[in-house]
Amino acid sequence: MLASSGRGGAGNMTENSPKITPEDLETPTLKTSVVTTGRGGSGNMAKNSDPYETRLRQDVEAVPRRDSGGATHYGRGGANVFKDSPEEEAAARKAGAEGAGTVDDDEQPALRKSPSPGDKGNNGLAAKGKQWLNNLTKKA
Repeated sequence: MLASSGRGGAGNMTENSPKITPEDLETPTLKTSVVTTGRGGSGNMAKNSDPYETRLRQDVEAVPRRDSGGATHYGRGGANVFKDSPEEEAAARKAGAEGAGTVDDDEQPALRKSPSPGDKGNNGLAAKGKQWLNNLTKKA
């Protein structure tokens, strides 16, 4: 069975993934007199006087993700910009407070922005554009 190291280039695929031992999972102790915090810039090097403080300098915690407060962009151009309606934002906040990760479309039918194909309203942007073009050709 082949295993990938998760990186590109030569040597990416190996016959078997190595067996993990309990020693592999232990956090290493830094033994040098001067250690790096693992970040660039001024103050990157520090004395290794306290093992606990040295370990704290090495460990980087993940930044917690917050919900977007504005428009969400997916790629280039303008058609990819998505802005939630106030109702959708309220539903997302409520779902986040309850610990739910998503909002089910079946439970929130009032949040639908565009009409279904069977809807009689036809007030969507495409319908308005078609109507505008039809009006242009009728005058000519």
